[in-house]
Amino acid sequence: MAGAAAPRRPRRGLKLWHRWFGLLAALWLALLAVTGVAITFYEEIDRALNADWRSVPASGAAPAPLDAAVAAAARALPGFAPSMIELPGHAGDTLWMMGRAPGSGIAGPVQVFSDPRDGSLLGWRESGRVALDRRHVMDILYGLHIDLLAGPWMMWFFGLVSLLWAIDHGIAIALAFPRGAHWIRSFRIAGRRASLKRLFDSHRAWGLWFAPVTLVLAVTGVTLTWDEDSRHAVGLLSPVTGRLHESMADVPETPPVLGIEAALARAVGTARARVHSVRLFPDHGVYAVRTYDPRDRDDQGRLWHYVAMDDGRIVGTRHDNGTTAGDEFFAWQYPLHSGKAFGLAGRLAILAGGAVTLWLCWSGVMLWWRRRR
Repeated sequence: MAGAAAPRRPRRGLKLWHRWFGLLAALWLALLAVTGVAITFYEEIDRALNADWRSVPASGAAPAPLDAAVAAAARALPGFAPSMIELPGHAGDTLWMMGRAPGSGIAGPVQVFSDPRDGSLLGWRESGRVALDRRHVMDILYGLHIDLLAGPWMMWFFGLVSLLWAIDHGIAIALAFPRGAHWIRSFRIAGRRASLKRLFDSHRAWGLWFAPVTLVLAVTGVTLTWDEDSRHAVGLLSPVTGRLHESMADVPETPPVLGIEAALARAVGTARARVHSVRLFPDHGVYAVRTYDPRDRDDQGRLWHYVAMDDGRIVGTRHDNGTTAGDEFFAWQYPLHSGKAFGLAGRLAILAGGAVTLWLCWSGVMLWWRRRR
């Protein structure tokens, strides 16, 4: 009898872990799932809601200098200084700038939308402002997904939930398969409608079918929220070099001698269509011009060209793929988490993975409740 009972003890412990992790984490995973589903197509939805900010008639004319767009924004928002400028990705798209405008009395960051044809201001919004109107709803959903608008401590907590969720995947899969040769039944749904068996089978089957997707979401959730700790951990196996500006020395911040448009010309010449965005690092005295490259894992422009703000020299170039296995690992994290690594099919898989996660949270709680009754 003792020998028969012994193998059951580990399984009983795994059941307790899975049950109580599910009950305690259900709310947080559901929040991440709902907001993640909502922002899977962030750009497309925000563009549809704010077409007057995000779209202009397509034109074959040469675009206005980026410096003109920054100057127009500074006239409307005194003190506006961009930290990032994203160029139009397609014909008819607008310029999108992120920065701060301390002279306007706005404490947080602002997003500015400009017409690329002449640099004129189309509109702006305060990033992180709690409002559910069409101007802010997608930005709020994005912020809720990152840290629930509560700051770094909540991001750290979401990382902890993601880590435990990744561990729970292994436990759930171990529990999903019965002893014997009937493992295929774990992927099927049987039982009468609304019965406890059907609810259990549905919970188990959907969890197994989508385990590869939800496990990717869990692991990348850890690496994206616990970035520094993850890099230290991966660095034990393979060096992680990081982006060049992360190791650049600080310099006194002075008005740049070289304009943004001139920095583009130094980085890519006349091939402006290759440019995804420009990031400004006045504390390091450089512009970072990001361009598209065949090595990119997504549509973010992963080749960085660093141009000095004082004399326009090319300080360095680096692709996010880096030079080591550790670099390559981190180059995959955001493209996998967003699904963009595999185009539209990948984004749809992430969308479905979020919906299944929401179902698993609800059905898991319902299983516990009905069994308890």
